[in-house]
Amino acid sequence: MIFNEYEEFCKKMDECIEKYKGKFGCIVTFNGFVREYDLKDGEKVPSKGMKIDEDILEKLKLVIEEAKNKFDVIDILFYHNTGFLSIGERIASIAVFARHRKEGFEALEYIINEMKKYH
Repeated sequence: MIFNEYEEFCKKMDECIEKYKGKFGCIVTFNGFVREYDLKDGEKVPSKGMKIDEDILEKLKLVIEEAKNKFDVIDILFYHNTGFLSIGERIASIAVFARHRKEGFEALEYIINEMKKYH
């Protein structure tokens, strides 16, 4: 499930914890923020922020479905901010509910790597 409002993501996290109680062994999470610099050719270059188009949300829905099909996980929640993001702003939050940490971490790594293709 994908969200473009962080508060909705947090609310759904709480709901899923109750819904899946006893079924999951871990929730593997990731939170990404805009850095004050970018790396270009190994050099630190000051950042002015980043712009994220709303069409990324549709692409990320597909990534989530792919991850659910590829890895043995219970559920995936994904928040992604859009518009112009300033330094320090949250870009994305991901929560993978899994029976075991191995599958949870593998699914999370896959999602992050796919997400980075669109940034």
